[in-house]
Amino acid sequence: MNIKKDQIGFVGLGNMGHGIYESLKNKGFNVIGFDKLKNRIPQEQENTKNSLDYIFQNCRIIFFCISTNHEIFKIIKKNYVNNKTIIIDLTTSLPEKSKLISKYLKKFNSFYLDCAMSGGALGAKKGTLSLMSGGNKNIFLKIRPLLLAFSENIFYLGDVGSGQLVKLLHNSVCHGIFLMNCEILQAGENFGVSANKIINVFNKSNARSFISERRFPDHILNKKFDGKSIISNLKKDLNMANKLLKNNSNFKSYTSLTSKKLNQIDKKFDNHDFTTIYKNWEKLFI
Repeated sequence: MNIKKDQIGFVGLGNMGHGIYESLKNKGFNVIGFDKLKNRIPQEQENTKNSLDYIFQNCRIIFFCISTNHEIFKIIKKNYVNNKTIIIDLTTSLPEKSKLISKYLKKFNSFYLDCAMSGGALGAKKGTLSLMSGGNKNIFLKIRPLLLAFSENIFYLGDVGSGQLVKLLHNSVCHGIFLMNCEILQAGENFGVSANKIINVFNKSNARSFISERRFPDHILNKKFDGKSIISNLKKDLNMANKLLKNNSNFKSYTSLTSKKLNQIDKKFDNHDFTTIYKNWEKLFI
């Protein structure tokens, strides 16, 4: 396998996937892109390559950047998997499904790696993502140069599903802090102190976080509301984290509360950018 010359499949060219695809292309990798929305497929790509059939027949490394690993499993089952194919899953998904996919791929002497991401669409575009990886360590080391094309921090965490486990834990903290900040800043505004002033205090004291240092200044307080992810994605992530953790003896309430709060948001807002939660705080919840 020559990862610099061999064709690499990339399935899913949305906000995150397109940036990663471009980063791989810019680093000189021979990437074949596919998306179920035909207008997302690169126009310069030969039409004969614009199918899942082509990717499964001709690519021994295939990235998936779609909704969940449940969808990945359905695609894999519908397509013949060649010997020694490496599937790289970039989704935020349940680890148990990843283990099932890995077991299924062993029938084809093939491998599955979960590489959950953090850093958002901007990080994908800049090639500065953080990756949380699980799976066969030798395979991970083999494809690590590919991962470095679009990420700055790569963590190998253990067996299949480990990366997605840590990503769900990560998102539980991240989304929980985000909602807490939304609520508290709205309260401050109601008492007559601007969110900008409160954030400035937070960022010079113990209440600071990525949410206060970057999310609010870069995407909310400047009125851009361009977090490049939608509210339904936050609901999905916390529902999965809640499902994963509810039978754990150490699990008490915080993830459950965050999940409950997100699911109280009216479904008509599901496709809105998640940063709009702040400006619509008082009318979101049903």
